[in-house]
Amino acid sequence: MIVDWIYSSPTWLWGTILMLLLCGGACAGLAIFHRLVHVEIRRAHNELAGFTVAVISVVYAVLLAFIAIATWESYTAAEDIVQSEADYVGSIYRDTQGLPPQMGQDIRNDLELYVRNVIKDEWPVQHKGRMPDQAWEPLRRLHVAIVKMQPQTMGEAVIQAELLKTLNDLYRARESRLSAAEGHIPSVIWWIIFLGGALVTAYTYLFGFHDLRMHMVMTAAVAASLGFVVVLIIAMDWPFRGEVSIAPDAFVKVEHSWTPAPPAAQPPG
Repeated sequence: MIVDWIYSSPTWLWGTILMLLLCGGACAGLAIFHRLVHVEIRRAHNELAGFTVAVISVVYAVLLAFIAIATWESYTAAEDIVQSEADYVGSIYRDTQGLPPQMGQDIRNDLELYVRNVIKDEWPVQHKGRMPDQAWEPLRRLHVAIVKMQPQTMGEAVIQAELLKTLNDLYRARESRLSAAEGHIPSVIWWIIFLGGALVTAYTYLFGFHDLRMHMVMTAAVAASLGFVVVLIIAMDWPFRGEVSIAPDAFVKVEHSWTPAPPAAQPPG
């Protein structure tokens, strides 16, 4: 499938191929149109063509910019969701330090397994555009362990309440990440992007230039400028896929924060 190939290949490779196809198609269309409509006929209507293409281009540019900004905001929102999920895991881990040793250690073991599953199992699945579920089991065990706590002191009761609150926040962050992993631009918007780009590019054919090569350069420049934005939108459309994707760095940092630092070397006495 072409989408899988795009997100499994380097951005520069599929981006270059897409730009060549867009520019080549635009120039090929101009060459055909140049044979069908005489240049003097088009030259006589340059002023009107310039006015109308300006209106059409502005409308399409606003639409394309809106889609690009919305895609970027979705991408950054997914980054914030991942950071929040990792922060909630770290908060639960730290709060367990106030529990009895065995009780706290059981919860921490489930947290460590959850983070390992997210990093090693779920992220590769997300990278392929599929919905991961490998970390649900340790999360459910963590939930059961916290709910079944039997606080013996007021301090332990406060810690349990805080753990439950943070756990619910973790559930919401995880569900938001999974939703972000499968969310992307609807196909109808892609039709609008490509048909609108084709209309703007084809409208440049109506200008009359005596030098066809100069006309092709102008047409290719218009196609390339639109193509750069399309490449940007495609690259960020799936926030967890492709070369431009969100990495599990937030979880890796949390995992490293749990590892105790090695003791400092004692100076020779």
